[in-house]
Amino acid sequence: MSTELSRHPVKHVALAALLLAACSPLAVAATVIYDSIPAPLPPNIPSLGYQATQTSEFGDLIQFAGASRALSRVTLAMSDWALASDYPAFPGSSGPTWNHPLTLNLYNVDNSGPNPAPGTLIATQTQTFAIPWRPPADPTCPGGTAWRAGDGNCYNGLAFTVAFDFTGTTVPNQIIYGVAFNTQTWGYNPIGAPGPYVSLNFGLAQLPPSVGINPFPDTAYWNTQTAGNYADGGAGGVGIFRRDTNWTPFSGAVTFETQALAEVPTLSPLGFLVLASLFAGIAVLRLRRRRLT
Repeated sequence: MSTELSRHPVKHVALAALLLAACSPLAVAATVIYDSIPAPLPPNIPSLGYQATQTSEFGDLIQFAGASRALSRVTLAMSDWALASDYPAFPGSSGPTWNHPLTLNLYNVDNSGPNPAPGTLIATQTQTFAIPWRPPADPTCPGGTAWRAGDGNCYNGLAFTVAFDFTGTTVPNQIIYGVAFNTQTWGYNPIGAPGPYVSLNFGLAQLPPSVGINPFPDTAYWNTQTAGNYADGGAGGVGIFRRDTNWTPFSGAVTFETQALAEVPTLSPLGFLVLASLFAGIAVLRLRRRRLT
């Protein structure tokens, strides 16, 4: 035994405890600050078809709950109406999924005008996702074109979710988000060739969010090239990501999550055993010193 340890037992036990605490993992907890995705997700949900509505971007103004604003993940609900059998030459047609890039933009809210508008870009993420093919048609469904799900009902599309990694992004209390992707003839950079993306839709919720607030439930933000799609008949412009009305009861189906570390680290069972051993060792040293003196 070293004489230094025997002289300062309490000091070394405290140091050991601090080291153990520092080495112990911190508890990680995801916090949902906005959620409008139906739970559990049904076989399909209402959706907006980008090719069918000449859309480049669609989203909404939302307000977050709680105080945490450091994003970790944003999840979108989507709906795919594409059948693999309709695209035999498309990559992935022989498998369960096909790939397509999706973009999610997060904007500050510009309140300088008469209505809230998309402001400066906070962050943007483009990720390529595996999109599940819609199941084959069931001839017993009305019209023989829909598929029959496990709940016994027939659906034209298949609902699924995709998740964007926004770790490192801090958001204000309110934002406007926009979902963008390209189709055959529409989008910010149209692909120019047929593919299953013509049948890919962004999912819509029909109920208010379960977490967070939709401050203007009758509005959405939309970039479509067709004037008649806007409630104002295109008076505010076309091909512009701008405010639109008459969307009740629909809004984008999205979930925003943040990630925070617990403030107090916890010792593992092994850590407690080590501390117990250290205290036992100190007790033995003290007993030996008493006997020597």
